[in-house]
Amino acid sequence: GEGWGMIKLINAKGATRILPETMIFKNVPLDFKVPMQSLVGMDGAVKTGKTTLSSRQFVISGRIYYPGDKDRIVQELDGLLLFLRYAPIRVYRDKSHDRFLFAYPLGAQQDWIDKGIELALNIPMLALDPYWYGAEILEEVSGTKTIEVDGNALVAPYVKTKSSVSSLTLINNTTGDEIAVTGSGIIEVDNEEFTCFINGNNRLDAVNSEWLLTGFNLQPGSNSITTNVPVELTYRPRWY
Repeated sequence: GEGWGMIKLINAKGATRILPETMIFKNVPLDFKVPMQSLVGMDGAVKTGKTTLSSRQFVISGRIYYPGDKDRIVQELDGLLLFLRYAPIRVYRDKSHDRFLFAYPLGAQQDWIDKGIELALNIPMLALDPYWYGAEILEEVSGTKTIEVDGNALVAPYVKTKSSVSSLTLINNTTGDEIAVTGSGIIEVDNEEFTCFINGNNRLDAVNSEWLLTGFNLQPGSNSITTNVPVELTYRPRWY
């Protein structure tokens, strides 16, 4: 058929499941939201805010078929339904693929065919986060270092000092983004969730105000990073 191969799933407990070749998904929309305001008495509209990506909905569909073995079909279904209870699910469109969507199953529509010897199955999925993600990467940075980032979208790394420090200044010379934290201890900055911890204590007050507005990102390709203390940057490359 036109499918991408055998779908691989990894649930929130870390269990892996490879679906039969007869289960596929092909249509994964990428929709943009453009905030706008219609013009009174004039043609068209004006853009009123930032363009954002919408969540993605898709369906894993196909059939489970084991000739002459109804019990195996039931076992496959029971195991799959239990597996899907632990969301979010990492959905790889092929078992050999290195990119996945974080998605939530919205049900499992079942249609038993020909007296139960074949099962047609549709599993609607919702990816609240619209990006495809790659494997987690950890970069250690001291002084100035160039980091090569895969993917085609910005990523917001998790930053942690390698030891107790008196302050943290981290600059992406390529983008101009900067984190400046005043305070002593192990410093951790989550650039996705916009949190800052010093020795495990919430210290958002210790971060520069510019970071609160723009964050700290790595762009696809080369990034020149400068830090005043050794840090670890953890991130996943991502694609639209």
